[in-house]
Amino acid sequence: MALPTPNLDDRRFQDIVDEAKRLIPRYCPEWTDHNVSDPGVTLIELFAWMTEMLIYRLNQVPDKNFITFMELIGTRLQPPAAASTELTFWLSSPPAIPISVPAGTQAATMQTAAEASVEFRTDDELIVFPPELRFCLTTGDERVFEDQTWTLGPEDEAFLAFGAEPRPGNAFYIGFAANISRNILSLNLDCTIEGIGVDPSNPPLVWEAWQNDGWVDLELERDETGGFNKPGRVILYMSPRMARQDVAGKSGFWIRCRHTPPEPGQPTYSASPQIRAMTADTLGGMVSATHATMISDEILGRSSGRPGQQFYLEHAPVLPRRPGESIMIREHEDGPWEAWIEVGDFSKSGRQDMHYVLDSVSGEIMFGPSIREPDGYERQYGAIPARNGLIRFSRYRSGGGGRPQGWGGADPPLGGGGPAGGRGVSRYRSGGGAAGNVGAGTITRLRSAVPYVDRVINRRRAEGGLDAETLDRARLRAPQMLRSRDRAVTAEDYEFLAREASSRVARAFCLQPRALDQAGAPSPGVVTISLVPFVNRPDEYIPADQLRVAPDVVQDVQGYLDERRLLTTVVRIEPPEYIRVSVTASIKARPMASLETVRRDALDRLFRFLNPLIGGEHGDGWPFGRDLYISEIYTVLQGTPGIGYIDQVSMAIEGDQQPQTRISVPPNGLIVSAEHRVSVE
Repeated sequence: MALPTPNLDDRRFQDIVDEAKRLIPRYCPEWTDHNVSDPGVTLIELFAWMTEMLIYRLNQVPDKNFITFMELIGTRLQPPAAASTELTFWLSSPPAIPISVPAGTQAATMQTAAEASVEFRTDDELIVFPPELRFCLTTGDERVFEDQTWTLGPEDEAFLAFGAEPRPGNAFYIGFAANISRNILSLNLDCTIEGIGVDPSNPPLVWEAWQNDGWVDLELERDETGGFNKPGRVILYMSPRMARQDVAGKSGFWIRCRHTPPEPGQPTYSASPQIRAMTADTLGGMVSATHATMISDEILGRSSGRPGQQFYLEHAPVLPRRPGESIMIREHEDGPWEAWIEVGDFSKSGRQDMHYVLDSVSGEIMFGPSIREPDGYERQYGAIPARNGLIRFSRYRSGGGGRPQGWGGADPPLGGGGPAGGRGVSRYRSGGGAAGNVGAGTITRLRSAVPYVDRVINRRRAEGGLDAETLDRARLRAPQMLRSRDRAVTAEDYEFLAREASSRVARAFCLQPRALDQAGAPSPGVVTISLVPFVNRPDEYIPADQLRVAPDVVQDVQGYLDERRLLTTVVRIEPPEYIRVSVTASIKARPMASLETVRRDALDRLFRFLNPLIGGEHGDGWPFGRDLYISEIYTVLQGTPGIGYIDQVSMAIEGDQQPQTRISVPPNGLIVSAEHRVSVE
């Protein structure tokens, strides 16, 4: 899409004539005949015509020239990014058979008088399995296991959950026959009051599940057993990537409950709890969802058979295409649908290459142009769709060898294969933007009817939604694009191109070998890139999960840089080393100042200053590798309105209570705010 050009002066001929006539009574009151037959009016119209010509030329420069130059060097507005979250589907009752929640299932926020409903669609299919509890083992050292499966039968038997003498590290394992990843598991336990000494509301326990990369913590919805001291349910949210594993020669999908070392002041077990019976149910499941609207069955039109054709999708902007989403063309009514390939430009497209370009912001689809060479020969860049060929946006299914399969004859029925889309379903995804960054617990409307599903909710807020790039921001990128020339050579090139690769990357840092000592330096020829993602509310406390770069973003940046790096260079993308700093301050406020307002303002200043995105001296993010000094904390707090003086300030790294006057930061490190403690008197 051509970048929008500003209109420096939008006045036209008639506007200038009318304005001149309005000034006649002021400057020449004796002139009373304003009809078109008057010679003076004729002169006004002549000069208005000449002025309009000047305005026309004015509107061509200077911004228009600059924007046209941006187009020549390949600058395009970056499309919006779609917010994503995890939806939790609760079933009406535990299932006896596997329940499927198809990909593309719709859920939305409630519509209000002030805000429109925001729609999300699930990214993948969710299958909720009825769990088959197959094994139960206990261990004290993770080497020797005792089989307790026999105690779970109808006989009145029990086993000690953490051995005869409970101690940290003891655990009991539960094995399932089927993969219950992303399921909500309910363990129905019959326990007796034998685990004495423990606080039922805060037992020293942790639930974990096995993945290919080891044990991971499970999120606990609730524990009705009080640390295995009474009958009740333990409801757990299963890991998304559980894997089959052999434990003591028994193969299954495993979770375990492990006795952890007690925290300071936390009571622990003096006797092991006993479990007499255990059954399992599934109550629902979790699946990722994206703020998007699925557009189906959209026909773009018929080809004219000429070079440089343009078509527009009805719904823009268009989200990044998924595998199989492509333009498809049928040349004859009884012919097959053929999938064309989307490219960034036509510079490498030959006459027979079935290529097209799609502008994600405007929804404009372009086919290859024909360019006349200096010798008079016309070169065709990309194939031309056959005359009267029917064009649509479709999702195809790959055949053998990864080549798309077409379909002959009539169109297959739309909607085949469920909401995920079946063979030949014409669809693409539109949406994205900051409107999708909705709060936790707001996506509660289920718009797709799914059998056995009772309700839906998002337990965490949706993150990652960004609006399309503005023209002003694109203008700032143009000089950097010209400097790098789409090739990664210097450290600045890598950082700029990493941000170009994805609109969800806020900052990038290229770590050079000379930036580290010899022991920790990267190998020659290796370039390490650290990425910081966009955060919706960077001026507040930023949890650790919001600073993790999504795997698809890492993949996009990796692929983008690999195409532009030097041949002998290896690019590695690693997360920055975040150092969370906690500040403890005692402040004396001025007379008549609101203590709570002063405290809140002081915390806001700390969160903004110790911030990887908007922190630092210049407000553009804490500099990579820059140390933090206690004197800077004094300076930040002293500028808070209403402060009389600062009584005491200390800072420490999270997890280390030792106060420090200087916190050293590694070359790829960034300062991030932990929880601060500020008291005002």
